Amino acid sequence: MTDSVAVQVRSYLAVFGALLVLTIATVAVSYIHLPTTPAVALGITIATAKAALVAMFFMHLKHERRLIYVSLILTAVLFVALIGLTLWSEAYHVPGTKFGPW
Repeated sequence: MTDSVAVQVRSYLAVFGALLVLTIATVAVSYIHLPTTPAVALGITIATAKAALVAMFFMHLKHERRLIYVSLILTAVLFVALIGLTLWSEAYHVPGTKFGPW
């Protein structure tokens, strides 16, 4: 193997190790029995870190041009906005309210 291939394999193995550790951390958090809000926040934080590692290394976004990042950030902002608007519009409904004649 040439040196550049060895460096790539080494970085992939390091990312695999980090993903494995983060997966074990996710399972460990589920057994800790934290209150709901901190547990969800911690789970989402770990999932975001894992998604960032996969996107940067396995999808090769680490070495892409700036335009790729702009489109990725725009997609993330629109996704969060749409989810936020959905939750905001649903917040005004009384729990257990039925809409319709059934």
